[in-house]
Amino acid sequence: MADLYGVYAQFFRLPVPKGPFTDQIIIVTGSNSGIGVEAARHYANLDAKKVILAVRNIEGGNEVKKSIEESTKRTGVVEVWKLDMSSSASVLEFANRVNKELPRLDVAALNAGVATFLYKASNEGWEETLQINVISTAYLAILLLPKLYATADQYGVTPRLNITSSGVHVQAKLTKEMLAKGKPIEWLNTEENVKGQQTHYQVSKLLEVFFVQELANHIKRRDNGQTKVIVNAIDPGLCHSKLVRNITAPGQKMFITIFKFLLARSEEVGSRTIVNASENDNFQTHGKYLSSCVVFPTSEFVRSKDGYEAQIMVWNELRDILYKMNPATATIIDSGKAQ
Repeated sequence: MADLYGVYAQFFRLPVPKGPFTDQIIIVTGSNSGIGVEAARHYANLDAKKVILAVRNIEGGNEVKKSIEESTKRTGVVEVWKLDMSSSASVLEFANRVNKELPRLDVAALNAGVATFLYKASNEGWEETLQINVISTAYLAILLLPKLYATADQYGVTPRLNITSSGVHVQAKLTKEMLAKGKPIEWLNTEENVKGQQTHYQVSKLLEVFFVQELANHIKRRDNGQTKVIVNAIDPGLCHSKLVRNITAPGQKMFITIFKFLLARSEEVGSRTIVNASENDNFQTHGKYLSSCVVFPTSEFVRSKDGYEAQIMVWNELRDILYKMNPATATIIDSGKAQ
C-alpha cells in the first residue's frame, strides 16, 4: 500500500518555497548536482544571508556557485566548502570550520548520499554506502549540533537539521539474524550478508530513519519544553538526479531509466521538499518523516515493536562507532539527553 501511495504521490503538486530566509546561514551537502543544487538555488533566491555548498569536488562546486549567482542575480551569498563524506577526517575538518567561522547556523540540509547495487569498501573499512549515507551523515549531524544550539540560544530561533532519506526504506528491514549480536551495521558491512536480499542503499535509508527518530529524543530543549532544533528525515521522492549514476549493470540501469522517465520529478520539484522542511515551524514535526512536504508514516517495520528494538540497537551501535572516531560525540549527545 505504501509503495502504491508513493507512486501516486509522485504526481502531487508540491508547494513552491516562499521563505524568506533573511539573515539565515544555510549548509547544503551533496550540492554539486541534483536536488542539492536546486535546494541551494532556492535558499539563495529566498534571501538567505549565506548558502554553503558542501561538496567533494571544489571545481564542480564553483560551477554550481556561478550558475546560482547567474539565475538569482545575487553575488557574495554562495560559498563552496570542501566536504568528502567518505572520510571521517574531512567531516571533522568541515564541522570544525563551521563552529569556528560561522556566526550562526540556521539550516543544515544533509543531502549527500550515494546509491549503488554493487558492494564497494571505503578507505575506512566500511561499505561505501553505509559510510556515506549512515555513519558520516550521523557524524556530521552530531558535530553540527553545538552551532545549531548556539544559534537557537543567541538569536531566539529554531534551527533545522534535515537529513534526506527515501521512500525505499519501506523495502528494507533488519532480521533477527542481523540483530543477533547487537551490531547490525557491522553485520551489514559485508557483501555476503546483504547480497540477494536487499541493497545497501535501501538498508541505509532505513538506518537513517532510525537515526533521526532516536536523535530527536536527544536534542536539547528550552525551558518551555520546546526543542531547540527541529530534526527531520525527508523523502524527496523519485527525481531526475544523478544519484544512481554508480549503477552499471545494464539490466538494472535500463529498468531505472524507464522507471524514472515515467514517474520521476524534476530536480527542482524534488528540492522543494528539502526547502519546505526548513520553512516549517511546526514543532509537531520534530523527529518525523516528511514525504511530499507532509508528515507521513514510516514503514510498517519501523513502526513495529521489532522496529523500535532495532532502532535502539542501531542507535547504540552508531554511538559506539562515532565514539571511537571522536569521543566528543558522546558528550554532545548526552548534553541533550541529560535535560
